[in-house]
Amino acid sequence: MMSSNSLDRATNRKALLSSNAFLKKIKWLILIILLFIIFLAVILFSQSTYLLQIEKVENSEILWEAEIEENEWFAHEYIHSVEKSPVIEKFKYDSSGKILTMESWTKSFGAGMPYERKGTVEMVDGYFVIKDLNKPIHDNKLLMQPSDLFPHKFYFKDQEITLSEEPFIKNVIEIKVSELTGFERITNLFN
Repeated sequence: MMSSNSLDRATNRKALLSSNAFLKKIKWLILIILLFIIFLAVILFSQSTYLLQIEKVENSEILWEAEIEENEWFAHEYIHSVEKSPVIEKFKYDSSGKILTMESWTKSFGAGMPYERKGTVEMVDGYFVIKDLNKPIHDNKLLMQPSDLFPHKFYFKDQEITLSEEPFIKNVIEIKVSELTGFERITNLFN
């Protein structure tokens, strides 16, 4: 027959063994969770995300933004202040991270109208269309101050934004592409 002392030791040993088994299960669970977090971090940090943004220069307030991918185009259309003629400028975000002027559509070539002896020129619907410009824009951002005197539109994918209305009018704005950091991508998942 076992003494009570031996019985207590055996019970303690069984309890210790079962608690070790529980700790082993917890360790495996923690390891799986850590591997999952590392996997998510690798995915989030390995792929760059870029945002096409319209920012108020005065205080860096983002007035509009949308995700943009390499080789996607956007445009803006306005009435030229001198010629009183419509102008459409088309841009592309290229694979090197630059914003390129690709096309310029104008109804005339008067004072202050965009024209360089680059690209190809053709007539489309009454516009002189200068194509294949592939010209990087200065500082990789468009800087402008939309007015409410004439319509001014911005186009991206299926969106049309009126720059000649609030909150854009009479503010100096810049149109640019910003890279979204991994941390910002994670916080955006929860917004």
